Amino acid sequence: MLTDKNGLPVLDQFSEEGFVDCVFRIGNLVRDGEHFVFDLRSSYRNEAVGVRARLRAEIGPGIDTEMNLIKEHVYWKGLEISSLGPESDRFVAVLASLYGVESIPEAMVQAKTFTVIALQQDGTDLEAEQVRLKIFGKDGSEFAEDDYYEAFFNVDLPDGFVYWNEKDESYREPMLKALAAV
Repeated sequence: MLTDKNGLPVLDQFSEEGFVDCVFRIGNLVRDGEHFVFDLRSSYRNEAVGVRARLRAEIGPGIDTEMNLIKEHVYWKGLEISSLGPESDRFVAVLASLYGVESIPEAMVQAKTFTVIALQQDGTDLEAEQVRLKIFGKDGSEFAEDDYYEAFFNVDLPDGFVYWNEKDESYREPMLKALAAV
């Protein structure tokens, strides 16, 4: 893994085949009741970028043995991404640039929540193993297809990394729209 002089992963090192996959180092990890709270930081052109994450600590398997969704293991507001200030503002601007979006946001929203499911059939243990998650935004009762987005959010607490991977290029603008302060 490529890192900068401070040991932070280089943000865009895993971008392949047109996808933008971001890797972050986990810092300041604490368990706060039913959630893990931690900072996510990377480096882009030798500047730190990052966000704070608040993730539900107990996440059951999202799919059964026949590949059906387990509805009781869909966690509305299971992940909250919030701003760390200038580092987060830089993150959304860099993400827009990596996505090739012309309108570069100047700031990140204070906080954004996502629906979460685990992409596993077996039980999950965030403290002991990497857990592959899928996150969804703008998926509520007032569904608007142009605002809907998905991404992969693979959490590896034991090794101290999160891999925030793009699912589909068509979700770029809705994701940025959700993360950018208006």
